[in-house]
Amino acid sequence: MSSAPVATPQPPSRLVHQWTVAGLVASSARFIPIPFVDDLVREQCYRFVVSRTLAIQPDAGSMDDWKLYYTTGGGCISGCVAKLLRAPLKLLLFPIRKIVTVLTSVRGVPLEIMRTVLLGRTLHRLIVDRDRPPTAAEAAQMRRAFEEAFARMDFRVVRATMIDALRSVSGWKSAAIQMAKRIARTDQIDDEAIRTEPSVEDGATRVQNVLERPETLELFAAFDRRFDETLRLETES
Repeated sequence: MSSAPVATPQPPSRLVHQWTVAGLVASSARFIPIPFVDDLVREQCYRFVVSRTLAIQPDAGSMDDWKLYYTTGGGCISGCVAKLLRAPLKLLLFPIRKIVTVLTSVRGVPLEIMRTVLLGRTLHRLIVDRDRPPTAAEAAQMRRAFEEAFARMDFRVVRATMIDALRSVSGWKSAAIQMAKRIARTDQIDDEAIRTEPSVEDGATRVQNVLERPETLELFAAFDRRFDETLRLETES
């Protein structure tokens, strides 16, 4: 497999907006006091991001082809087994984890938005001019490269700017939580499940303005370079 392209056309603004809405909903899942729902909502949001992105390049493959890119864990069997083995411990630690998650929301909310948007943006880069689906191994390599590159980034400046932008939007969090609960009750996200509320739309627009600032675009370019290099090392190993 060839390495990811260094420079590609920018994604359509409407697509970025959809990624941002999904990021707001994914970030709000941390406030739902039910075990495992936060993981479920995040994965559904990632699925939505990938489905909308793949729609612009049908030759790049189906949702099944990219499953190991947007899901967490390993393959179907190994991933399910691992989740089952971790379930009792997660239930036991859930009250503590939830308290920590809520207390760290000032940091966690913008990071989850960034993760969701970058997941879509990176996929957009990967599929431009792509004329075949990835193998399962390739999709898994892309996700590992994404997580490693993301972990090595310093998002402090854009994180603070994003928090300031959201502070001026009344009610976005409660509306996003309601959307997250609706998503948690569905098998997969469709337009009805992610029907947005006005405050979430407002929040997404303000966050998107932050994402389009020159300093944020420079940060995205740095992430692209880090992802490309990490993916290159993945494919050569």
